Amino acid sequence: MASTAPPSARALSALSMLAHLGSLTEAADRLGVTRSALSHRIAELEKRLAVALVRKAGRRLVLTEDGERLLAGMGDALERIEAALQPFRRDRGQIRLSTVATFASYWLIPRLAEFQACHPGIEVAISTTTRAVDLALEDFDCAIRHGHGAWNGLVATLLFKETLMPVAAPPVAEQVAAKAARGWRGIPLIRARSRFMDWSRWKTEHALANKRSKWLTVETRAQALDAAIAGAGIALTDMAYIGPHAAAGRLAMLAQHPLKLSTGYYFVNRADARSAQLVRLFRDYVVEAAGPFRSGAASVHTMRSEG
Repeated sequence: MASTAPPSARALSALSMLAHLGSLTEAADRLGVTRSALSHRIAELEKRLAVALVRKAGRRLVLTEDGERLLAGMGDALERIEAALQPFRRDRGQIRLSTVATFASYWLIPRLAEFQACHPGIEVAISTTTRAVDLALEDFDCAIRHGHGAWNGLVATLLFKETLMPVAAPPVAEQVAAKAARGWRGIPLIRARSRFMDWSRWKTEHALANKRSKWLTVETRAQALDAAIAGAGIALTDMAYIGPHAAAGRLAMLAQHPLKLSTGYYFVNRADARSAQLVRLFRDYVVEAAGPFRSGAASVHTMRSEG
């Protein structure tokens, strides 16, 4: 008598793979199980449905009419289930990290190739959000956060402190130089909603609080950098994001020295992190890569002084 409980997806996958390959050994290898385990899954499925699903045809195994009818009735259901589950599966060699989008795009991702070359067996899965994820409750191993380095229950390792520098495309920088004493007046200042107070900090530090400004407001620092590269005005951003653009001639720095802030970027993880050894390897690499930014050795020569 057939069982009323539904068959398992593993058993149905075993039958589907066997039908596709015609060999228990090859099907088992493809699914990453032993030959006997695969045979047991199909036998349990036959017992649950009270029908024979496979039969021998020479040296190969083929589906019976009932087996063919079962797979035909399922259609692409197994493929759709597999596609739905895949994002939630975690490979044993995977590290899941959360950070903000600008840091990921402009600092972290350009440095991942070297880490992957040294550790080809480790996959880094990056998720970007402005929200501080809960490493105790959510499926993340570590994060790179902006702040003062104090988060309850987490180990925080400083990558580098934040340093603000005004930048513009070379044609805009030439306008700044041509204005001489008038400086930046008349040129739009690009501000990101995600860092709305940065220009106030800069103006206070440089006694510019009473100067009226034209504004271009965007959502993120990444958009502010893109706007500056396009010649839309002057952006204020972290020195860590400027180097490649300045070296390629896309951006010019408009001050002799950056404004140093008390906040910084920190690698954070739980002391009892899952995949702790992999997290340590990645943390050590990121901390080493950030070394020049901690010491200031990554600074590049400014192209124009502030007007």
